Amino acid sequence: MLPDIDVIGFAPHRGITHSLLFAVLAGIAAAFLFFPNLQSRRARIQVMLILVVALLSHSLLDGFSAYSRDIAYFAPFSSQRFRFAWTPLGSTSLAGQLLQEALVLFIPAVALARLGLRHRRASP
Repeated sequence: MLPDIDVIGFAPHRGITHSLLFAVLAGIAAAFLFFPNLQSRRARIQVMLILVVALLSHSLLDGFSAYSRDIAYFAPFSSQRFRFAWTPLGSTSLAGQLLQEALVLFIPAVALARLGLRHRRASP
């Protein structure tokens, strides 16, 4: 939820805090700030990558919503805003939104996780 910190008014919503640069910098900073005791370089890089991907997923998923402004993925280098052509998220009812999120996000995520676990168990 960190990218949505812009709603407090210091920047336009879905602007720089939803950018690719912010995701990378905030992920790296959070890894050092919240995981200061990581000893190995590999562990630190893994944590950084996980945090960067989590931040990127927020911004990318916002690009699939029909109910919001476009996203400034390349801020501060460009003021151009983008949205995906396919915007399956954005029902006006809570039940509709939950159903959309289940179909578009939750079920595919569970399927991918299951495939990953199966592959991990099969690997020597």
